[in-house]
Amino acid sequence: MLKSNPKLDRFISEITSGEPSPIPGDDDAVETAIWSGDITELDARTYSFYATGNAGVPKAVYDGWFIFSVEKNVVSPGILFWQDGDRHFARRLDDEQWEDLLNAAKIKKSFW
Repeated sequence: MLKSNPKLDRFISEITSGEPSPIPGDDDAVETAIWSGDITELDARTYSFYATGNAGVPKAVYDGWFIFSVEKNVVSPGILFWQDGDRHFARRLDDEQWEDLLNAAKIKKSFW
């Protein structure tokens, strides 16, 4: 597990605030919603699928959230997954948000 810092905590707080779209009804809708860039609420099963590495090993794991990416390096934006109590969420970051995350988390642009 990686260590957080005030700048990273602020970024995560900002990027995870907002009204989520409702839990999608089927697996295809879930995938579309996760990759959309909008905050999407997930059921516990879907969150666990990504958190436990069934879709690939999470790339950066912090307390309460993690990054998922299919890429071998950090150049392309990934998906932020987090939980708030018993609710679970995901949001694909855009290029600018991704750069902000990498800077705040002090992740070097190299291979994961």
